[in-house]
Amino acid sequence: MSEERFIGYFRLVEACAEPGCPVCRCVTHESRSYLDSLLYEQVTDPGTRRVIRAAWGFCNWHTWLLLEIGSSRFGAAIIYDDLVRLALSRTERLAARAGQSRGRRWLRALFGGARRPGVMDLYRARAACPACVHAADSERRYLDTIVKFIDDGDLQAGYARSDGLCVPHLFAALEGNPERHEARMLVDRTRAKWAGIGRDIGSFVAKHDYRNREPYTAEETASYTRAFEMFAGAKSVFGNDVHAPSSTRRASRHSMSPVKPATSAGDSRAPSRPVGEDVS
Repeated sequence: MSEERFIGYFRLVEACAEPGCPVCRCVTHESRSYLDSLLYEQVTDPGTRRVIRAAWGFCNWHTWLLLEIGSSRFGAAIIYDDLVRLALSRTERLAARAGQSRGRRWLRALFGGARRPGVMDLYRARAACPACVHAADSERRYLDTIVKFIDDGDLQAGYARSDGLCVPHLFAALEGNPERHEARMLVDRTRAKWAGIGRDIGSFVAKHDYRNREPYTAEETASYTRAFEMFAGAKSVFGNDVHAPSSTRRASRHSMSPVKPATSAGDSRAPSRPVGEDVS
């Protein structure tokens, strides 16, 4: 087992002791570690600043996660001082063209022309959030590790005590390892975890009968939040469908509204998938 896999293996074991999907916990940990390192060691590094500028900052998830990093305000302020200047510079032509006749120059500044891209072109072509790129790479390694070692020692025992993978991470694990026999073992063991959540939430619902005198167990009380994470993953780890590319997600014909999911200016980034609003 390589050192990288060895570290990932035991991080997964530790995550299995926490509530919810263990891979979601690992991805969140990796995101915090990445931002913590960046804020304390790389804020003034020219290469790091170029990467952040190319992405127009971080995604929604990782931007707000900055506030959860201890003593992060000064480092974050340095980064966003630069980003505010960048936004003002790149929209300067819009302000200069705003009052011009018929708005033709305004539209060229906004959408570009044959020889020069507009500010919308620059925004649509922005790079992916660097924290999401790091988290996505880490996520793939954790998914590969949990498949390869699901029947191995501490990880097997840890997974037996966990809530199991969430639906998105189970399918992501299978997508990357469809031919491995361990993948089938992972499905069986994860379905057993989901069945346990189903029993607890069913009991929680049943005990709301006014004739019931039996107290709720801790597992039943937490069952609906466990079901939330089972289907959606941990909070913020996966993006929403509001700004998902229309090519990757269609509104159901049975939905409450006939309106299709909106398409954002940032659709040129990777489609909605694990790891926040980018990878949002």
